[in-house]
Amino acid sequence: MLPLEGTRIVELTTAWAGPMAGRILTWYGAESFHIESPNRTNTWRSNRDKPNPLTYPDLDPGERPWDRCFTFNSQNVNKRSLVVDLKNPLGFSVVRRLVAMSDVLICNFRPGLLERLGLGYEKLSREQPDIIVVEMPAYGLAGPEAGYAALGPTMEMATGMSAMISYPGGGPTVTGPSYMDPIGGFNAAAAILTALHHRDRTGLGQHIELAQVEAAMQFIGPELIAGVDVVPDGNHLPDVAPHNAYPAAGDDSWVAMAVASDDQWAKLARMIGGDALARDVRFSSLGARKANEADLDRLIAGWTFDQDRHALAARLQAAGIAASAVETARDLVNSPYLEERRFFTELDHPVAGRHRHPGLPLHSEIAQGSARTAAPSYGEGNEYVLREILALPEAEITAILASGAMATVPAPGV
Repeated sequence: MLPLEGTRIVELTTAWAGPMAGRILTWYGAESFHIESPNRTNTWRSNRDKPNPLTYPDLDPGERPWDRCFTFNSQNVNKRSLVVDLKNPLGFSVVRRLVAMSDVLICNFRPGLLERLGLGYEKLSREQPDIIVVEMPAYGLAGPEAGYAALGPTMEMATGMSAMISYPGGGPTVTGPSYMDPIGGFNAAAAILTALHHRDRTGLGQHIELAQVEAAMQFIGPELIAGVDVVPDGNHLPDVAPHNAYPAAGDDSWVAMAVASDDQWAKLARMIGGDALARDVRFSSLGARKANEADLDRLIAGWTFDQDRHALAARLQAAGIAASAVETARDLVNSPYLEERRFFTELDHPVAGRHRHPGLPLHSEIAQGSARTAAPSYGEGNEYVLREILALPEAEITAILASGAMATVPAPGV
């Protein structure tokens, strides 16, 4: 038995951060219902006009593109989809009754949405004092920036991190993936587990506000305490040298290394140029290496450029030097390391087909969490909720479905 079996979650979520929180909890047995609108699809559900390898299998949107998106399907395993028009009284009634039978409500839309829907914590907790409500606004529920629209890259810029990772003379740089979202997702999952533990002890639920920008700011604690701007210097660090990615054999092939002490430098120097280089005063101390960093980088690049990145990284690791081949997505899909770690799980999706899905970095000998079912098709859980969870009479089910309150395809033009 998984530790969260019997825990039911309702997700009013979109994109990545909110669904990530739900995904983590379902990994360990929680049951999650992803609420979707027939009038506005999840932004990660469909991008028919701009297919790319990250979106659709074989670049083919197919007849149901909203069910074939890798973005949505990667983050919503183990869940059910409930497509409901919350402006329809019958549709709202379905969701309200589902929430009444659930433990957690997660929302990562802008502040105020839950209150406008009649699902705010203050109202819910009067009728359901053990409910846990988690809101994940980018900038919090109060303050001068509350309610600001945000995506991962804009949140990253707001944390101060982008100003720290640019190159000299360049502008702020985003990392590529919107990693603010999974940071928020993991923090939300941890907060929910804490709230569930608190409820087990007290019988009471709680309202959790998780400002995603603040969650990510935990990564730059020293800079926030000092209040001093870091001078951007690309891959270089002030207290580690060399610290960079260097060319290796093959097209766009690189190896990264970080030398954290003079002893490590002496080992690397002997690998590159023997005792003579190890004694070279230009590089014999951290201060010297930083003063001559451009020459140091050129020297190392001249040594690495014709070597296999994986073999070289293994040699450096054997010498006690932190190093890694710079991996691509294709490398990782075929990685012996990830294969050994059983990171990927093959899942069959009724519309998208059979594909490998990424796992989570959580391993336990006791609680073996996993991806058990592929992401849900649009509205796949509608009748399951009506019949199995709410156990409504057939006449009421017929009335709800006939009213247009629920759907299995988006509304025309959506």
